[in-house]
Amino acid sequence: MKKLLILIILFINLVFAQDISRYYQDIREDNIDKVRRSLPDLIRKYPHNPDVLFLSALVEPDGDKALLIYKDVMSQYPNSSRADDALAKIIEYMYTKGLYQKTIDYSKQLITKYPNSDKIGDCVYMILGSFNVMNQKDSVDYYHNHYLKRYPNMKLPYLEYKSVSTYLISDKPPASKAPVQQPQRVEKPAITSGQKWVLQVGAFGNPQNALALKNQLTSWGYNPYIQKIKGSKHDLLSVRVGNYASREEANRAGERLKALHHIEYIVIKRNLWE
Repeated sequence: MKKLLILIILFINLVFAQDISRYYQDIREDNIDKVRRSLPDLIRKYPHNPDVLFLSALVEPDGDKALLIYKDVMSQYPNSSRADDALAKIIEYMYTKGLYQKTIDYSKQLITKYPNSDKIGDCVYMILGSFNVMNQKDSVDYYHNHYLKRYPNMKLPYLEYKSVSTYLISDKPPASKAPVQQPQRVEKPAITSGQKWVLQVGAFGNPQNALALKNQLTSWGYNPYIQKIKGSKHDLLSVRVGNYASREEANRAGERLKALHHIEYIVIKRNLWE
């Protein structure tokens, strides 16, 4: 009887794992609305489940509401397999909002509480990026060396820090590479005039903030660039990503970016020389 009970539990866990992984695959394939429609049934079938709660945060369009859900995962299920993932999402949110000291504090919390997490490399990256934006170069050097000694096998993309002036910020940036993480379902472009579209994910008066967002997008596998634009009173630095053949394609990519990282975006026409 005991063996039968164990087999039943294992079977239920296997079915759940297959069920939930299907929805994460839907997110990767831009079927975000499908996941949102399925959530009520998932919550009914698997109440009080950290994986389902985390999934609901991923597809929540409101970043502030998603943040609260991630915090619920952290507080209610601190020992679950999703706890460090939820904390990593909180850290991403703080970083993209320019809350760099909170980014550092939460990152150190993750490293201390979940020393075996696969998110540690991302945390170290954001610690270094936050200190860099705050112009604390000595701290960048210290923590760069500290964490490389502590995790000698860690793949750390943060090779060096540079001042913003060494980055190209001009009216005409170089041609960007093909965008990463394009939607897998490709439809015929609605526009045949050759007009291209791009996602603008931020516009900043402070160059350090623009660079911080650019670096974050790069760490996620995108190829962003910074473009100088005219503001109402002064020039701004626009952070852009992508090169899409139609507005519809750009919107799909933007919704995926928003679902995965809770970054707001607008779709704009891409200049011919970009």
